[in-house]
Amino acid sequence: MPRSNSLVLIIENNKILLQKGEDLVSGLIFYRPIGGGIEFGETSLITAKRELIEEIGATLINEEFLDVIENIFDFNGNKFHEITFLFKGEIKEKELTKIEHVPILDKENKYAEWIPISDIKDGKINILPEKSLKFI
Repeated sequence: MPRSNSLVLIIENNKILLQKGEDLVSGLIFYRPIGGGIEFGETSLITAKRELIEEIGATLINEEFLDVIENIFDFNGNKFHEITFLFKGEIKEKELTKIEHVPILDKENKYAEWIPISDIKDGKINILPEKSLKFI
């Protein structure tokens, strides 16, 4: 069954805030925007706002809906199917834009980092879902 989620592209000073991931089976290193699963009764925008608060303690402002992306992929040897509601926006807490590694509050020893957009456009960084690239 497909899983629905909301992800947010946060861009500041020609950098984008992304969380690093790794497929332990294939060895693929990738980066993904902040976000998470939509809970029952929640809209995609409410999810985006809740996830930013839970994950980095930030308030989403000036948000804009971008697209719905359907993604079927393998991760750690398992098949996944997700429907992603993609947003872009800013964070109210501008002090977080000055921190290179922003702690993920609900995951121990995890962080999001500000990645130069040029690294993504030059193909140095794998960003998922791939269809989000057209909005960067």
